[in-house]
Amino acid sequence: MCGRFALYSSLPEIVEAFQVQAVRFDLAPSYNVAPTQEVAVVVRREEENILEKMRWGLIPFWAKDPSIGSRMINARLETLSEKPSFKRPLKNQRCLVVADGFFEWAKIGENKTPMFIRSRSGRPFGVAGLYDVWQSPEGEAVASCTIVTTQANPFMQPIHARMPLILPQPEEAAWLDPSTPHIADWLAALAPYPDDELQAYEVSRRVNSPQYNGVECIQPVAR
Repeated sequence: MCGRFALYSSLPEIVEAFQVQAVRFDLAPSYNVAPTQEVAVVVRREEENILEKMRWGLIPFWAKDPSIGSRMINARLETLSEKPSFKRPLKNQRCLVVADGFFEWAKIGENKTPMFIRSRSGRPFGVAGLYDVWQSPEGEAVASCTIVTTQANPFMQPIHARMPLILPQPEEAAWLDPSTPHIADWLAALAPYPDDELQAYEVSRRVNSPQYNGVECIQPVAR
């Protein structure tokens, strides 16, 4: 499960990394992004990469109650083609959730220790995501998304059994392109994210509170 992440890269860095042609909102750094909050996503529309904001926690278009979104922050790669909530978005409503790193809680002794996992290169991640648009009874359109998760690679296994599906940079365009054929087969053929491109370190327990959003959330704990 991926239940918390951080995004602090500048807007120019994100625009360059994901070849964004249009930005639809003002981006502010967040060191402790939590479910139901707004997140930055890249979508492909009319042959342009667009940076938009969406609510984290997918609300299917057919949902009667938007609270379902809080239970759909993650989508397991192994069952994307089977779950009604994800099967339709998988075809043509794919996005990249932009993150500089994510948090997991490793069991060390009797305690769960927060760890921050990020790219060694410093480039923000493009995490595979799905989105949908729900209409409220008042006619408001709510765009929301979920993060695709997969089995942990060897680097992550001592920390957690699963991890976000981070896409290698050359594969991002294919994921965003609605015309990519046999997307489920394409996903299944993806190699695990390379171990040597990740680093992890212990961070402050302040990250345990979704209400806390200071830079201390991503700083290494001094030992």
